[in-house]
Amino acid sequence: MNNIFSRRTDRTSTPWVLAAVLALAVTIPMPAFAADCAKPWDALTRLAAAQIDRVFGDVAASTRALAGEYVALSDSVPPATQAERSAWMKIYRAKGKTVGFQTWPGDLNSPPSFQAPYPSFYDYRGTVFTDDTFRQLEIFKRLTPVFRAAYRSFGFSWVYVTTAQGRMMIYPYLPLNEAVNNVEPTQQVYYTSADFKNRDVGWTLPYLDLVGAGMMITVSDPVYKGDTLLGVVSRDITLKQLSSEVLNHLVVGEGAVAFIVDRSGLVIGVSDPSLSRELDIVNSKASAAVLHYRTEKGLKQLGSNLAMASTTTWINQLTEELIAREANTSASSVIRFVQGGREVLAARTARTGWYVVSAIPQ
Repeated sequence: MNNIFSRRTDRTSTPWVLAAVLALAVTIPMPAFAADCAKPWDALTRLAAAQIDRVFGDVAASTRALAGEYVALSDSVPPATQAERSAWMKIYRAKGKTVGFQTWPGDLNSPPSFQAPYPSFYDYRGTVFTDDTFRQLEIFKRLTPVFRAAYRSFGFSWVYVTTAQGRMMIYPYLPLNEAVNNVEPTQQVYYTSADFKNRDVGWTLPYLDLVGAGMMITVSDPVYKGDTLLGVVSRDITLKQLSSEVLNHLVVGEGAVAFIVDRSGLVIGVSDPSLSRELDIVNSKASAAVLHYRTEKGLKQLGSNLAMASTTTWINQLTEELIAREANTSASSVIRFVQGGREVLAARTARTGWYVVSAIPQ
């Protein structure tokens, strides 16, 4: 998986700004931290949150661009010819109602490996094919170079389109056995999270990728031709790479810990290796994103039977204090307080409302 933060910072001056702020901060004696370093450290925290927003903004723009390509092809691609129909009929395989079509060279019995550089074409409504089925496959075929290029520019995990008729194109390759699904694709959260009302991108809540990529979030854009919904284009973001790069800029000094949580305290990422292991282990055992930095009282307020608290008391209490202070803090302000001998700074991301937090021993 490519590094999200590095790809983005190759094209901006953000790392230079971070380095300058950090250099300014570390030249000031620690006893004067609260009085003299407030502005540099506030700026550093804001920049970390802004970096997440920039990455999300780039992915959202990419998703909209892919949606535009899909609309253009839906206008221009003619119905499949008899030769094209016959060719597609020779290269499909079904498992239940899930039908996969061959997109790789060679024979149908030799599919590529997981995430090989080929698209996957799937129909989730069985083998009763219509004229629209074959036309959609031709559209998918012409979309492949665009999806491949999009994936290479942001190799987060998957790029995919789900049509209103329950057909999917996914890049890179997803084997048939892992593509089988008993739930209609149009009922899945990656489809329903699109902002249909405003015809704009929508975001899922953070979730655990079940094929091993860790914490993920998906952006989805509804695709319309006039007032007709054609489908939804989606992109995944792998959060582990993003969070680790962002948080590394906030870990300054021995004992410092940086982390990202959403507004309920759900853990997105954490810099400390032992806390990061806890995140991976707890979520993997639950097969879901369940670890929170909340006290037992805070978990009860969430009303979720799945949510679990970290075993690290101080970080749970710190996050409770952070959430309590949010109500009296503007979205653009850095939240600053002292808790348990730690200087705490937190900034909120604009798109998702997540907190980027650093806790530095006094």
